[in-house]
Amino acid sequence: MTIAEMHIEFKVGLDKTDSLNYPNFEPEEIDLWLNKAQDKFVKQRYSHDVRDETFEETQKRTDDLRETIIQTMIEPTAPTGAEKPDGVLFELPQDYWFAINEECEIRYMDCNGSLVTDRVGVKVIQHDDYNKIIKDPFNKPDRNQIVRLMHQNFSELISDGSLSIDKYFLRYLKEPITMSLSKGIDCELANHTHTEIVTMAVGMALENTANPRFQTHMVEQMSQE
Repeated sequence: MTIAEMHIEFKVGLDKTDSLNYPNFEPEEIDLWLNKAQDKFVKQRYSHDVRDETFEETQKRTDDLRETIIQTMIEPTAPTGAEKPDGVLFELPQDYWFAINEECEIRYMDCNGSLVTDRVGVKVIQHDDYNKIIKDPFNKPDRNQIVRLMHQNFSELISDGSLSIDKYFLRYLKEPITMSLSKGIDCELANHTHTEIVTMAVGMALENTANPRFQTHMVEQMSQE
């Protein structure tokens, strides 16, 4: 569905019962509602939706966000002095929203003096848990697992100091592109999601204008899939 078609469907959805009983939204305002709905749609599908299904729990949930999944390899950022001991900063992509899967490439000398390169998983930890985990022999980072903290626009990967972290492999959900009728920018999500996004946008507009149709519309939205 093109952005022009989404505008038409939005107007039809808003004008379902009474053509004189809803605001005459300008194209820029409809763009705003559609983009707000798109953002809400992605965030709901990543965490949980109205059916309490999380990301990739069902094939439908997987397909909903497949167009926004990005795989990238990031090299270390120059040291800034803000790193934890044995930590390395990796600058996140500008369109980064939510991490899905993380790995890194490490190098170390084995017991025979040979240089080993390996790809291992990254464990996400909370800042409050750092001091406890880093001293815990069963949970602290080692050659099988690196831990990660996140701050500002960086992922900070932390090792046990016996190795180097050379590459960061990040699979993430990117921030969806902003739709615009005047610029001809369509929705980049999978085509089957467009009607759901429009329906969500109509609901948000009805709620904002305190339209009595809001509750009925929400029931329809929950049974749409």
